Amino acid sequence: MGVCESLADGLAEAPQHAELARVGRLAADRAAGLVANLKVPEPAGPPAAAEADLAAPSAAPVRKVLLVEDDPDLLMLLTAAFAREGFQTYSAKNGRIGIEMLRTLKPDLMVTDIVMPEMEGIAAILEARRSSPATKVIAISGGGHYGRSQNFLVWAHELGADEVLAKPFRMSSLITAARVVLDRRPPDPGKPVRQPAAPQTAANDETALPAEVVARR
Repeated sequence: MGVCESLADGLAEAPQHAELARVGRLAADRAAGLVANLKVPEPAGPPAAAEADLAAPSAAPVRKVLLVEDDPDLLMLLTAAFAREGFQTYSAKNGRIGIEMLRTLKPDLMVTDIVMPEMEGIAAILEARRSSPATKVIAISGGGHYGRSQNFLVWAHELGADEVLAKPFRMSSLITAARVVLDRRPPDPGKPVRQPAAPQTAANDETALPAEVVARR
């Protein structure tokens, strides 16, 4: 507007340009009115779908493991090892308590000793297969006072254990066996079941369970 008014004042003494100045001033007035009525839209936020995509991915569910062992020192070692690997751990000091907890918890995995007071591990495995068939089972044994862990573990496997380990064993071997059975697909009913080899006793090393802990069971 200021520029057009200056032009009009300067051209006042030039009649041939007076009409041109008047038209320019009218155009400037019209443009100023349009600008004053113009509303700038507010920036729109991200769509709901985009906000959902920006959300943090949900963490994988924590797997529950029930540890059944009558030796308190070994039970403590097992609990610490599985907790360190990210499992949600529960412990029972004999088969009877273990089965009571299994019926309530429905854990992903049960690790059970064979020779225990109040309820043997074999009976615990049979009850687990009946009351919580989705729970995977690993049987461990040193043979107890009889020293016949091979026989006990063979029976445990035949009666429903998914994996067996003879004591003493490396803790890393047990953790690996747990992950393997948890990730194992159900067998195809149309294919024959392959019989497992006899359970092996892992050699002692710096990661093996202490001999004084496992020798009694």
